[in-house]
Amino acid sequence: MKIKEILDELNLENGSNYKIKTLGKYTDNDLLKRVIYLASSRRVKFYIKQIPSYIPFSASGDHSLENALDNLSLLSTRTVTGHTALNVLKSTLQLLMTEDAYIIERIIEKDLKIGMGTTNINKVFPKLIEKTPYMGALPFDANLVKELFANNKKAIVQCKMDGRYSNGIIRSGDIETESRQGESTYFPGAKFLKEMGTFEDCVLNGELTMDGVSRYISNGMIASMTSIGEKMNNLENVDLELSRFSDKHGKTYEEALDLIVYTVWDVIGIDEYFEFKSPTPYSERLELLKDLVARPGITQIRLVEGKIVDNYEEAIEYFQFLLNRGEEGGIIKSLDGGWVNGKKKHQLKMKLELTVDLEITGFNYGTGKNSDVISSVNAKSSDGIVKTAPTGIKEDEMIYITNHQYDLLGTIVECKCNGLSVNSIGEYSLLHPVYVKSRIGEKTIADSFKDIQDNENMVKGLK
Repeated sequence: MKIKEILDELNLENGSNYKIKTLGKYTDNDLLKRVIYLASSRRVKFYIKQIPSYIPFSASGDHSLENALDNLSLLSTRTVTGHTALNVLKSTLQLLMTEDAYIIERIIEKDLKIGMGTTNINKVFPKLIEKTPYMGALPFDANLVKELFANNKKAIVQCKMDGRYSNGIIRSGDIETESRQGESTYFPGAKFLKEMGTFEDCVLNGELTMDGVSRYISNGMIASMTSIGEKMNNLENVDLELSRFSDKHGKTYEEALDLIVYTVWDVIGIDEYFEFKSPTPYSERLELLKDLVARPGITQIRLVEGKIVDNYEEAIEYFQFLLNRGEEGGIIKSLDGGWVNGKKKHQLKMKLELTVDLEITGFNYGTGKNSDVISSVNAKSSDGIVKTAPTGIKEDEMIYITNHQYDLLGTIVECKCNGLSVNSIGEYSLLHPVYVKSRIGEKTIADSFKDIQDNENMVKGLK
């Protein structure tokens, strides 16, 4: 069966279950696996922005699809580049049957157009597509933080950003940005991308915010720009989206692009990124970052704010400084730690966390598998100043809440959060609210706005 025929079969229905089941019929098809890998893996890049014009064989070609895939390695390894690479691709396409030439086009454009992401592909072909590596931080633990200073070592506390996470991948002058989940993001014409183009091959870790725009607002604007950029990349008409964006935010899409700031805190090599580790100590990676952002003309790529500390007490003091300035918190890192995928004890969060008791005012059904049960509640402070909708309810409790909504309305719920937040029109909510438990039988009056403020200030003052 031709690979094109299998792709057509996958597109007969849109449901994920259908696609997984259909693809599962071809688990012994090594050629299909190879095609899917080349089209889906972020590690493989062909460095060609546009398919050259060509005339394929309409019936029978002089070249097999397998041979054509072999030829693509000349592009991905940069054995041939520029016009030579285009000519290699053109001659390869012209020797193929129409159906096979289509497959090569889809591989070059990194989109098989089958409506299956990495997660579902890997359900059929386990570990075929590499997951996106991400170095996170463990939750705060005083003993682990103190271990960072063993043998008179120093550490660094950096401001915990609250923007949109982004990896920046620079390969042979080509610039890619991707989300934590490995999804490509597009910001055509943005200044920070042009500045990245002056860097040597590397991978940057950082977050996107906007100059002069609060993080609460900028996150929404960047999400809108991401959606518009993706449609532009797919050659869709975005005139309506551009008009709505301008009306809502008081600036054009292009003006907003120029305000995006890429704040970075780590850098590793391309191969290191795809091998999920770098042995280079953080102190050296940090110095490389400092050199990169200090180059002439670099204005929209900036180094995250931080302070080198000698001991636990200094770390806590700087953490409190960040909180009292209105930041979300900090990340403390060992200066000799390597870069690894996952969460290791040489990198820990220092984050404001408090519990708040609120009154339940309503209920919200979920989506997908939770569409028939309550997955979040609406809640407010006793004076109505703070309003939020904590999520994270466990499955068995979702069922209980769904069946007892009338009884639970007006009762008290305990929430965990990262402090107060306020939007552009002065409405107060909670940062990252999570449902903890019902306080029925324990408490009948919710916390007031002042209670929550006092609680937050107390936590900020802890040593």
